[in-house]
Amino acid sequence: MSPDIGLYQTKYAVRRWLDRIPGLDRLQPNHVSIASLIPSGLAAVSLWYGWWPLVVIGIAGRMALTVMDGLLAEAYDKRSRIGPYLNRLPQEIGDITLFLALLPWADVRWVALLLGAAWLVNVLAVLPGVAGGSPQPAGPGGQPDRIAIVLVAAAIHTFVAFDWTWVCVLLVALSIPTVALRIARTVRELGPA
Repeated sequence: MSPDIGLYQTKYAVRRWLDRIPGLDRLQPNHVSIASLIPSGLAAVSLWYGWWPLVVIGIAGRMALTVMDGLLAEAYDKRSRIGPYLNRLPQEIGDITLFLALLPWADVRWVALLLGAAWLVNVLAVLPGVAGGSPQPAGPGGQPDRIAIVLVAAAIHTFVAFDWTWVCVLLVALSIPTVALRIARTVRELGPA
């Protein structure tokens, strides 16, 4: 199988850095997953009000915590039955609130298209599991890619004003090959031999 396209695989490099934090092994992954709602909320509120540096901080915090929970579960053998659910739910809530916070800055139609595209991409990541397949994180419009783009856009907007509708257009455009790639890989894996 070809390597994944997108930022998803970079989590392993981030994990190596996070694993150096003293006392990390005392944390519980489910608590870290839920705690990721705090920087997600900070990012969304800050985006709504145009507090660009706080958007960057919030998204960076969210990304760190959503990588940390997986590290704790896997590297420290702290998996639980509800863990995958608690891992995913705050990320979905974070996506919705972050993209809704674009409403003051972008055309409402493109925000709606972005919400729909993000939902479809996220569903196609986990849907293969229903049929016993592998999760599909591949594609340039995956969850970490989208929030990284918003992070970079907020950092740029700190110094240069631009129309956020174009960020929505970019994210929707990146979703198209992501959807196609995830469907193709799932069909290839689960289809008839």
